[in-house]
Amino acid sequence: MKIKRKLSVAEYITNSLFELMKIKSYNEISISDITANAKVHRASFYRNFSSKEDIIHKWVKTTTNNFRINTNIDYKKDNTIDFYTKLFTHLLKYKTETTLIYKADLFYLLKEEFDINLSIQGFNTFKSYFIAGGVFNVYYYWLINGCKESPQTIAQKLVDLNSKIADT
Repeated sequence: MKIKRKLSVAEYITNSLFELMKIKSYNEISISDITANAKVHRASFYRNFSSKEDIIHKWVKTTTNNFRINTNIDYKKDNTIDFYTKLFTHLLKYKTETTLIYKADLFYLLKEEFDINLSIQGFNTFKSYFIAGGVFNVYYYWLINGCKESPQTIAQKLVDLNSKIADT
């Protein structure tokens, strides 16, 4: 008899990895640990993922895509403070997962996603990467310092920085 699941197998596996990362080092977690914790067969893992890193990579992509769809965020259409507030509110929502990703030395996966998603149509490449890198580094600093400031405060700081850069 087939067990009816509330989530997809991939979601069980992803949740399992994040649960395990709360109690063990990423490097100490095996595929067997993940599948046992998720209560799925090893073959199910390899039908959905190629590696542990692939789990994180797909989670970052899926989470980003869902955010873009659900918020309709757009650097050119949103005013700057609203854009940054939406972005940092989203990032705060996933503080636990992104802190675990940081501790696993996989933060570059988030940087890649920033570069892809903050590359702005119609801006030259250098300006897009300048914005993406600056926003990412503000996020990095905010995260490793415990996200003490509100998303609105961070958004205002970024708006202030943008205006100072534009004035020079």
